[in-house]
Amino acid sequence: MLGHDCHPIIGGKAHAQMMIDELNGYLEKGYELVLSSHYTPESLKDVRTKIQYLENVISIAGEASDKEDFITRMNKAYPDYSGSNYLSMTASAFFG
Repeated sequence: MLGHDCHPIIGGKAHAQMMIDELNGYLEKGYELVLSSHYTPESLKDVRTKIQYLENVISIAGEASDKEDFITRMNKAYPDYSGSNYLSMTASAFFG
């Protein structure tokens, strides 16, 4: 799920990097519109926003001491994002 203002489910660092690589492919191909079955139509600006988010997830996970710390840090960095249940799943993927 792209969702420029929604937490996605990320299965760990390798999965986040795979998502970044895929989204960079969208930029390289110059897609002007991204349609998803899970979210609203989005633009390349939204793709860039999600790439930055994913890079931050990797960074914050590297700094966090555990799952709860990760969730706290992510909520501080992205207070208006929806999908808290997805954030919890991502935290479990990074911290078991």
